[in-house]
Amino acid sequence: MRLSTSLFYQRAQDTLMTSQSRLDKVQLQLTKQTSILSPADDPIGNSQVLALDEKIAQNAQFDRNSITLENSLGREDSVLSGMVNYIQRARVLAVNAGNGSLSSENREAVALELRNIEKALFDYTNSQDEAGEYIFAGYQNRIQPMEYDNASQSYSYRSDDGQREIQLSPSLYLPAGDPGSKVFNNLSKRVDVEFTAGDNLVEGLKAPNRETLANYWDAGDPDTQSATIEFVGGNYQVRDGGNNIVQGPTAYNPGDSIVYKGVEVETSDTVVNGDSIEFDIGEPISRNIVTQVGDLATAFENSGAQGKGFFSEEIDSSLAAFDDAISSLTNAQAKVGARLNVLESARLSNTDIEIVNKKARADISDVDYSEAITDLIKNETIYSASQQVFSRVSRLSLFDYL
Repeated sequence: MRLSTSLFYQRAQDTLMTSQSRLDKVQLQLTKQTSILSPADDPIGNSQVLALDEKIAQNAQFDRNSITLENSLGREDSVLSGMVNYIQRARVLAVNAGNGSLSSENREAVALELRNIEKALFDYTNSQDEAGEYIFAGYQNRIQPMEYDNASQSYSYRSDDGQREIQLSPSLYLPAGDPGSKVFNNLSKRVDVEFTAGDNLVEGLKAPNRETLANYWDAGDPDTQSATIEFVGGNYQVRDGGNNIVQGPTAYNPGDSIVYKGVEVETSDTVVNGDSIEFDIGEPISRNIVTQVGDLATAFENSGAQGKGFFSEEIDSSLAAFDDAISSLTNAQAKVGARLNVLESARLSNTDIEIVNKKARADISDVDYSEAITDLIKNETIYSASQQVFSRVSRLSLFDYL
């Protein structure tokens, strides 16, 4: 069989290129540490590896999410603990001030400390994270959730009730915080009563039945927003804003207390027949914990030389509100702790899943080093032998045998 020179070189080149290609492939597998260099090497295995890579990347994102959530919950727990400490201190001050033995100067000192607690709580309610987002603002985390209203002389929560959630697994979402509306807002009601006549006949004012007071306001009858207490013939009677007698006549002794719509008016012992007391009852204002502390401070600031009875109602209301606030805050802390426990469990589960996924990917795509090194040596030998054979055969000539 005759071979042309060009065909001889072409065959030699093809053989060397094939050997070189096999050698390069083995070297590349060792370098990239994978047996699948292209989808053509193993179409099914390649699709499985892509799916596993996606799962592994997803788990890595869940791990980053868990760190973000852990930081958020830790920050919230710290703020809640600080608020509880301040409220407990305010409660101690209220109890001490309610014993009736403090002088007006002592009450002013108590009021001063309460003002400082008020400011500290206000700062806590507007706490921010490292990104400048408010942690108690619900979905509107760029808007300051708590602000002071000069008109009502109270603090109001102006954000929403939303809870931002962070994903920790394909089906697990945990809240990253709690809205202020559920933690420290709307703990009690403040009643504003304005005396328009006969205020010199009033010794004190209380709201012993706040539920009754709230119910009549919910009924929406405008005639009940003002009232007149009339003293006639040793009796008293109450007329509402529509001039209707809605209570009495009832026997009266000077100094008696009169209760109307949940408001108790303590009268002076100087009341005589023909006297009257006129007053307007303002709509009960919801009080959050910051407003509650501020109102208690105001009561002590305005007590002057008055006795315990002047501010006892505010103290009683504050103590109940402080207890509710501490309960609300500690409940929020308990929820934070529960989320941290779930977070840790989810993190461990994700770690286990990641190990399984990486092992599955390794079983499919990782190179077998013993086999690859053997192939490398074999292909290097073949390639070297092919070069040597071509070198020797290419030098053969008939002239060598003449």
